[in-house]
Amino acid sequence: MVCIKNLEVVIIGNEMTLFECEELIREVSDEVYLVPGGYNLLGVLLKGARPFPVGFKDDSLFFQYVKPCFGIFALQMEKCENINELKTDFRKQGFEQIK
Repeated sequence: MVCIKNLEVVIIGNEMTLFECEELIREVSDEVYLVPGGYNLLGVLLKGARPFPVGFKDDSLFFQYVKPCFGIFALQMEKCENINELKTDFRKQGFEQIK
């Protein structure tokens, strides 16, 4: 597992509700998939019972991260080299595309 502190991410939203975070990811992304909790996203384990929105725009990846005791964050990973691999895996896994 990768520690979120070791990734080059930009916090684009913090102290958000799940709904606010999901809306932000939808707004900033061109393509969004609902990814189930437990999925390993580039070494980051998505924790939660409901599906997470994971978005793409150009070479940026957008996702939410729940940090216990700190809340919900919307994160952007710029210049992500794995976007095409992730999209292919999401389609192969049958994850719902919502945008």
